[in-house]
Amino acid sequence: MALDIYVKYNFKIIIGFFILLYAIITLLFFNFYKELAIKDTKQEAISILNTMKSIRNYVDEIQRPVFNNLKNDPMEEYVFDSRVLSASAITQYIYDQQVAKKDLNYEYKLVATNPLNSFHKANAFEADILNRFRREEIQDYFSMIEENNHSYFFIAMPIEKNKKSCLECHGNPQNAPFGLIQQYGTSSGFYEKVGDIRAMIYLKIAITSILSYHKEEFITGGIAMFVVFIIFIILIYVIYKKDKRIREEQDNLFVHQNRLAVMGSMIGNISHQWKQPLSELSYILINLELLSERNKLTHTKITNKVEEANQQISFMSNTINDFKNFFSPKKVHSEHSIKKILEHSYGLVEATFEKNSIKLLIEQEIDFVFYGSESEIMQVFINILNNAKDVFISNNTPLREIYIKTFKEKNYNVITIENNGGRIDDKIIDKIFEPYYSTKKLDQGDGIGLYICKVVVENYNGTIDVKNSQEGVIFTIKF
Repeated sequence: MALDIYVKYNFKIIIGFFILLYAIITLLFFNFYKELAIKDTKQEAISILNTMKSIRNYVDEIQRPVFNNLKNDPMEEYVFDSRVLSASAITQYIYDQQVAKKDLNYEYKLVATNPLNSFHKANAFEADILNRFRREEIQDYFSMIEENNHSYFFIAMPIEKNKKSCLECHGNPQNAPFGLIQQYGTSSGFYEKVGDIRAMIYLKIAITSILSYHKEEFITGGIAMFVVFIIFIILIYVIYKKDKRIREEQDNLFVHQNRLAVMGSMIGNISHQWKQPLSELSYILINLELLSERNKLTHTKITNKVEEANQQISFMSNTINDFKNFFSPKKVHSEHSIKKILEHSYGLVEATFEKNSIKLLIEQEIDFVFYGSESEIMQVFINILNNAKDVFISNNTPLREIYIKTFKEKNYNVITIENNGGRIDDKIIDKIFEPYYSTKKLDQGDGIGLYICKVVVENYNGTIDVKNSQEGVIFTIKF
């Protein structure tokens, strides 16, 4: 059963990604509400402009004719009062009242290219839009404009086309009310024609005013998004912790399985390493017995033989301790000399190496301190050494050498383990640290050993990689 390869990820990177995503969504949300606010403002502006147009039509079609009919026939002239007869003045006054009540930063204006009142004189931008209305290129106009480093929403509509009644004030100045001539003069605002579009009305609204008017929606929506984001991050964190725990359990299981696999070869090593000390102890006892039978057993000879026996027992005891530490399930983290760890690791495979004529050379430029579980890092070295042994045997390598070197490179403590047992195919060398991937025959390997090496080294914030050398491969471990 193959193990699904999990993708190792960093929770900080995930959080960073979601913060970026949150910022993007917030920006999109802000733009969405901004567009929605502008759309609402446009509808309201259209409604206001239509209201202004209706008021103007009322003045033109109802109020002014009624006022004119009330004139006394003998009167050739009558008083002109803009508060009663000027549609522009009346609509401007009504609009100013509406703006004051709503507290909105709107600017309403009527503009014309030929106005009675110079206040309504269109500038170049306004005149261009008005002429487009006259050419019937557009029926209404709205856009975003920049003025004095501020953004505005601009919406304009043409007033109704001139009717015959409009020419009473805007036709021949000789026919205009006397009061109008007195107030505005005859230099502008006359000689209009029926059917022409005389002017347009527009609203100019500051974008900041639109956003301020809709700030409650922005705040409410922003808080809702933030709460959802926090809940989402909490869920991601819970999933991350659960997944991390599951992966740690899987890694521990793999490490344990690998130790059990290594145990078989280790038992042979224990047996082999104890044969010579046991033989020595047997020889010492026989020697003591012979000396005793011949009455040659002196105090000095007893002391010497006891010392020899103690040396052999100490060697056997150290061997047992090394194996006991290696197979201990406890992860006791403490400081260890890398030199001692390499020596203990070699001690566990020494018998097998001697049996298979494998020579191990160690060159230590530095002896750095490793902080962690000695048994775990020993497992890394033993796996690599056993792999090399299997390659030597499989390839029937005549001269079998393993070269271990420790040195400093920049800020890293480096250990290289090189063997001359043959190169790995370049097509598969990048896959050898994957779980259950093995270059050996099915009955010789399960593909767990090097995967365990990678897991253990990376758990101590280290790296492990492999590359081909001239005659074999080099494993490089950095802490």
